[in-house]
Amino acid sequence: MIGEAGRRQAARDQRGIDVTVTWRSAVSYAFTVVVLSWLTGAAVDVAWTAASDGPGGWLSPWVKDPWNAVFVAAAVASLTLARRFLSALPRWRVVLVDGFVYLVVLLVCSGVSAWADGDDVPADAAFMMAIFALFTLQLPAAWLLCAWRTGHLEVVLSRGGASGKYRDQAGR
Repeated sequence: MIGEAGRRQAARDQRGIDVTVTWRSAVSYAFTVVVLSWLTGAAVDVAWTAASDGPGGWLSPWVKDPWNAVFVAAAVASLTLARRFLSALPRWRVVLVDGFVYLVVLLVCSGVSAWADGDDVPADAAFMMAIFALFTLQLPAAWLLCAWRTGHLEVVLSRGGASGKYRDQAGR
C-alpha cells in the first residue's frame, strides 16, 4: 500500500523532476568532511608522536608535505562533484559512495606522492597510507562526518520547470 507521500514522489518522478544538491551545500559538505577528517588524523598522529618521543617531528608528514595539500584539494573537489552530480541518495548510500570516493582520492594521492618520491612500488605505499589513515582515525572521522553532514544537505528540484527550493533531511 502506497501512502500519499509515495504517490506524490511517483508523480514527481514521472514528470522528470530531479532532486539535486545545491553547489553551496555540496562545497560546504565536502570542505567540512575533508578538512575535519584530515585535522583529526593530524591531531591523533601528533598525540602519538608527542607521547612516544616528543613533538619534534610531527610537522614533516602532515604540514610540510605538499601532497597533503593536493589530497585536501582533490578530495574537496571530488566530494563536491559527487554530491552535486549524483542524485540525492539515502543517507547510508551517501556515506558508502562518498567514503569510497574519499578513499580512492587518498589512495591516488598517496600513490602519486610515492611515485614522485621514486618509490619502487607506489601501490604498496598508497595502501600503507590508507592503513595509517585508519589508525589515525582519519578515515573513520570522514565516514562519521559524511553521515552527520548528509542531514544538512540542501536540495533543489530541477528540470521540468520546477524552480521551488526546499530543505530536506537528505535520506532520512
